[in-house]
Amino acid sequence: MRRKLIAALAVAALAVAGCAGPQNTGTGASGSSALNIYLYQEPAGLFGPLAPSSGPDNQVMSLLHEGLLGVDPDYELQPRLAESYEVSPDARTFTFKLREGLKWSDGKPFTSKDVLFTYKLLADPRSTSATAGNYTAVEGVADFVAGKADEISGFSAPDDTTFVMKAAAPNFGLAALVGTAAIVPEHVLGDVPVESVAENEYFRAPKVTVGPYTFVEYRTNQYVHVTANPEYRSPAKIKDVFLKPMTSDAATAQLGNGGIDIASYSPTDLETVGGFGNVSTQEKPGAGFVRIALNQSKPYFSDVRVRQAFLYAVDREQIVKTVLAGKGEVRLSDFDKDDAPEGLETYAADPDKAKQLLTQAGWDFNRTVNLQWVQGQRDRDATVTIVQNQLAAVGVKVKLVNIQAAQISKTYDEKSYDMTLYGGGNYAVDASSVNYITACALRYPAGGNINFFCDPQLDDLMARANATTDEAERKSLYSQAALRENSQADLFWLYSPFGLWGVNDRVQGFEAPGSQDAGFWDPASWSIAG
Repeated sequence: MRRKLIAALAVAALAVAGCAGPQNTGTGASGSSALNIYLYQEPAGLFGPLAPSSGPDNQVMSLLHEGLLGVDPDYELQPRLAESYEVSPDARTFTFKLREGLKWSDGKPFTSKDVLFTYKLLADPRSTSATAGNYTAVEGVADFVAGKADEISGFSAPDDTTFVMKAAAPNFGLAALVGTAAIVPEHVLGDVPVESVAENEYFRAPKVTVGPYTFVEYRTNQYVHVTANPEYRSPAKIKDVFLKPMTSDAATAQLGNGGIDIASYSPTDLETVGGFGNVSTQEKPGAGFVRIALNQSKPYFSDVRVRQAFLYAVDREQIVKTVLAGKGEVRLSDFDKDDAPEGLETYAADPDKAKQLLTQAGWDFNRTVNLQWVQGQRDRDATVTIVQNQLAAVGVKVKLVNIQAAQISKTYDEKSYDMTLYGGGNYAVDASSVNYITACALRYPAGGNINFFCDPQLDDLMARANATTDEAERKSLYSQAALRENSQADLFWLYSPFGLWGVNDRVQGFEAPGSQDAGFWDPASWSIAG
């Protein structure tokens, strides 16, 4: 049976060989071969901080760009472009000291003016920044957006290596919320009108970067090619990296035959990957989760009983056991497991209760709702079918709609979708990050609340928790917020998958992220043996 599976995977690999881009050829910084990395989806091709978050685009960006801070494999904030940072005792002033001598890939000096330019751009809704809502807590942003001020008083660059950010009110989590934003070059984009900057070619071909790599080309359905930035503070040890979108089956096959060096893979392929003699597995609990957003701008999803019914209808434990082979956990809340209190409703599978709640809510059992997802990841492909079947068992008709990653944001813009399955996020760094996907003020496009959920009571608890530096009080308030959010079923939580990464033994220094859609950590330190 195992031989048949490996043979089938080999066929899948051959099927994409014609469009997979370069194999392990080419010379690296020390005579090394090029590195080939699997991308779990086709990128949208917007490699900058203005666009809505996209897992594959973010993975490409993690090689090209850097922020003041980064999140390490243990989910801790670490200085990157900043050498250090301080938070004032009242949690209102954040002072970042930049590394000295940094340069852009074109040799121009990197200074705090680039940071000031980027943060102002990201805070300005006219730029179509998908994260503009994150900056509303900064002093002066409200007046700037309202046209009452030309500058943002809460941003300043007192010298070339210092950037200061001030919050309008105590905001302990602000550094975690915005500190990782990718910084872009003022000398390239500074003269572009803010209303049209998002359309600038730079974001599709960022050839001037401050990260370890710079952009070469993107060939749709083939690869994204990046090359080492010679001006990076610690030049990358591998010259060329190719990031290749393909199905998970094809990626696993190419992992076995050497066409791919680094790939996330499905738990159902554990035995197969274990049989590859030159591949090691790195496993890590994830900081995000896979979920289904129910579009609450549509009246039939605005009733909390409907959202609760959907959770009761689906046996998520079964999904973890069968689809993930136990390599994951059922998710009960947006909050990370370490931040979640006892007493959360588990919504264990109970079809009878699901039917009862749907009836009480007046659900129209003749209605058909669409569930959209991007096909190609084995766990998600299997999950949508299970969800469809188990919702059907309680009388909910679901039509599955396969959609391209680049089309998803349009359905958010138009509020046209019913349900969408997606994953990712990092909610382990600081509990305040949950606000980005729950806050009324951060409903898309102002933020990541793509399901258009709104609960002022939850917003109040989150704001109070984030306003105090007292650790015990923060924990208590976030526990209350988690209980509230869990009871409101803002999202159709599914599971937190463990990150499973197959790494060719010739690759040294790679540290696996917690999920297939997370950015990569410190790629400049990777090397290839031999």
